[in-house]
Amino acid sequence: MSVVLEPRLRGKTPWFQGDVPADLVPEKYRLDRAFVPKARYLDPEFLRLELDKMFRRTWLMACRLEELPGVGNFVEYEIGSHSILIVRESRASVRAYHNACRHRGTRLARGRGRVGSLICPFHGWRWNLDGSIRLVLDREEFVPRSDDDLGLVGVRAETWGGFVFINMDPDAAPLLEYLDPIPRIFEPFQMENMRYRWLKGVILPCNWKTALDGFLEAYHVLGTHPQLHRFDKSNTNIASMQELESRVWAPTTAYERHAYYASVGRKKQTITDDAGKDPAQRGTDNVTDERLAVALSVQYIADDMRGLENERSWRAAEALKTADVPKDVSAGQYFLELYKNLSLAEGYDWKEITPQQWAEAGTAWNVFPNTILLPNQGSMFMYRARPNGFDPDSCLFEIGSLDLIPMADYDKKRQFQPEYFENWRDADLGEVFNQDLSNAKEVTVGMHSPSFDGHRLSEDQEMTIYNHHRVADRFIWNG
Repeated sequence: MSVVLEPRLRGKTPWFQGDVPADLVPEKYRLDRAFVPKARYLDPEFLRLELDKMFRRTWLMACRLEELPGVGNFVEYEIGSHSILIVRESRASVRAYHNACRHRGTRLARGRGRVGSLICPFHGWRWNLDGSIRLVLDREEFVPRSDDDLGLVGVRAETWGGFVFINMDPDAAPLLEYLDPIPRIFEPFQMENMRYRWLKGVILPCNWKTALDGFLEAYHVLGTHPQLHRFDKSNTNIASMQELESRVWAPTTAYERHAYYASVGRKKQTITDDAGKDPAQRGTDNVTDERLAVALSVQYIADDMRGLENERSWRAAEALKTADVPKDVSAGQYFLELYKNLSLAEGYDWKEITPQQWAEAGTAWNVFPNTILLPNQGSMFMYRARPNGFDPDSCLFEIGSLDLIPMADYDKKRQFQPEYFENWRDADLGEVFNQDLSNAKEVTVGMHSPSFDGHRLSEDQEMTIYNHHRVADRFIWNG
C-alpha cells in the first residue's frame, strides 16, 4: 500500500530524516531537513555508488514498445558501464539481455536495428532471439559446456503503459508493484495508445539529477519562464514582483518511492484539502476575454513545446476564440468540450476523467529513479536522465512527446527514430525547454563554488527532489 505524505504536514513530521540510520551514511552525503548536500551531485564516488547500488536494483524505463515494431527489432540501453539489449523475440514477447558475448565479452549490437539472430562481430558466435546458443564456431576445441551455460544472461523486462522497463536485479519486486500507485492513477490517460511524436536526446553539462530536478517542481516557472502567463509571449524578461507574488502554487506529494507536483492555483488563494490540477483552469494574464486567455495559453504550449498539447487541442483553442460560450460554462470548460468533440469525430477514444482523477494525476510524476511523466488528455511528455559515463558533471537528457492515435491505428507498425545532439542548442526544442536547459550549466558552476554546500528546499514545493534522495539512500546504504 502506498504511504501518502501530505504536503502541508511535511514540516511537522520526522520523514525528512529518511529511512536509513544516519550512521550508515557518510557525513558529506547525509540528508538533513529539506537539505541535500552538494557532494551527492558532484562526487565521482557517489555517482559510482548510484550506478552500482541503485541503477542495478531499480526498474528503468528503457524504451517504448513501438520502438520494437517487429520480431528481431532491438534497442540498446546504456547506463554507466552497463549495456542492455531489449529485443522483440516474438509478436507477444519482449526480452532483455546483458549485451555481452559469452566467449570474450564483445558487445553484440549497438544502438537500434533489426536482426534475425544476435551475432558477435568478433568471432561470429550466434544466439537465437530467445537467448539460446545457436552457433559456437569450432565448438569441439573448447572445454565442454552445456547450451544452458552458453545462453545469453537475461535481464528482467516487463511492460506498462506502452513502456518497456528493465531491472538487472533478478530478485526485484514485479514492475507493477514497484510502480504503485502510478498505474492506477494514469489509467484514464491511455498511454498504451499513444505514440511518439518525437524523442530527442541531448548532452547536458550537469549531473543527471540536476537535469531532472529542473522538471520536478514548478517553483521555478516564474523565474525561468515568465512569458508563460503573459499576452506577449515573446517577452522573456525577468518576472515582475507582482507576477512573482501571484504565481501558481505547486505543492509536492511523496508516495513510498515516487513523488509528484500539481499546479493548483494562485499562491494567494485559500488552498482547500481537495485542491488539485484542473485542466479547465488555465489562462493568460491581462487578457480580458476569457476565451482568448484560454486559447492563447493552449496554443503557446502547442506551438513552442510541440507537445503536451496537440494539433486537435490547438484547433479547439482556435475555435474557442470566436465561440458563443454559454454563460454558465467557463471558457476552459468549453474548450475541453470542443477538444472532446473534435477527437470523437476523428476516431479517437475519449475517456471521461473525473475531477478527482485529474487531482490525483497532478502535473508531473517522478518515476523513481530517473523518469518524469507529465500526463494530459490526448498527449503527454516523458523526460529521462542518465549519467554520461562516469562524469558527474555530464548527462544524457531525453525529452519525448507522445500523442494519442486514432483507434483505427492501434495495430499499425511504424519505424521510429529518435534524434540525439551533442549540443542541446542544436535540438530545436523551443523557448521553454531552452530556458530550462540553459540553467543546467549555471547550476553546475554554482554548486562547485566553495560558498555553496547544498540544496535548501521548499518543504511545500520541492519535496519531489528531496524524496528522490531519501529513496536512493535505501538502495545505496541498505545492502
